[in-house]
Amino acid sequence: MIKVLIADDELIVRKGLIATVDWAKFGMEVIADAPNGQKAWELFREHSPEVVITDIVMPEMNGIELARNIKQISPATKILLLSCHRDFTFAQEGLNIGASGYLLKTAFQDKDFEEYLGRFENEINHANIQSSIDSTNLAKEFYGWLCGFANSFPKLLEELFIKEWQWMQESFYIYLVNGLNNNERFHKKWSSDGKQFAEIYCGQDQSFIFIPEKAQIDFEHLLVENRTIDPTIRWKVNGSYQGINEWVKGVTKLYHKFKFEKQFSLSMDDWPSPIQKAVQIIIQQLHEPLSSSYIASEVGLSRSHFSTIFKKTVGESFITFIEKLKVQSACNLLENTSLPLQEIGEKIGIQDGKYFSKWFKKCIGSTPSEYRQNKKKNVS
Repeated sequence: MIKVLIADDELIVRKGLIATVDWAKFGMEVIADAPNGQKAWELFREHSPEVVITDIVMPEMNGIELARNIKQISPATKILLLSCHRDFTFAQEGLNIGASGYLLKTAFQDKDFEEYLGRFENEINHANIQSSIDSTNLAKEFYGWLCGFANSFPKLLEELFIKEWQWMQESFYIYLVNGLNNNERFHKKWSSDGKQFAEIYCGQDQSFIFIPEKAQIDFEHLLVENRTIDPTIRWKVNGSYQGINEWVKGVTKLYHKFKFEKQFSLSMDDWPSPIQKAVQIIIQQLHEPLSSSYIASEVGLSRSHFSTIFKKTVGESFITFIEKLKVQSACNLLENTSLPLQEIGEKIGIQDGKYFSKWFKKCIGSTPSEYRQNKKKNVS
């Protein structure tokens, strides 16, 4: 359903519109109404309606100010202005800042109002179809960026933070969730409550979901509720964060943690904080020559103390762990990408292509080329 917010200081106007218009005919639902612009602004931020119908002259905040605020954070929102004033300068100001239309409260016919609703419905549905296409491309670029490839995702992310995701300039949490991509019940429930969130698919049944801090408790309750129905639903969470730079930091940290735990079939949740941080640094800088002294200084421990805690926690020495991680990463890149062997070697810190082949054969028992060919045969 398309969500509608009505703002007017006259109760009879608000209730009259809610009661007499066949909203369902246009796939719409009035989710809230407000007696002044300030309350309407608060409700808009809470529910994120796609359509706002507002009087121009209202106490506390007028309709022009309300429209300007809305357009700054949500340019796609459809705004229909209502007024008793026949002076078109009132309407012109609203239209100049992006309002979609203007009607005189004392003169408009039902057909005029319904023409606007029909137009809004068509435009929003078309935008949703386009958004679905764009979200597929976004997911593809996002996954490539997570895997370390240079692509257009950083630019797409900047555009999202200017428009749809501007609310993430305030505190939010990041969830990496398995098992919800095709869960219509979950998505319908959260969307119908009118709460803000953003989602990017990351694999067949995995997605990153971003939730405002104020909605986190409700979101956790909904996750738990759905897991009682489907025990395969799992999630990890990081936060709180603010802004685009912390978004990047939080997403990469959560994804690297997930990949590591999946590769090695273990969980870092109970590990000491310095060791968790050390593993994150190793994963992110695998292409660099890393020493235990450097990592120890980065996590605030002496080299000897770090080496002792690391082996006790991880179950193997620092050098053995890095070697194992390099092998795992090389295998993953050979199986899932078409990158040249030289570039794969560079991504795990081995600059010489010939040495990479010799090293890989010593570790795995076959050359990188043989390993890749065998994996392709097994798939086909």
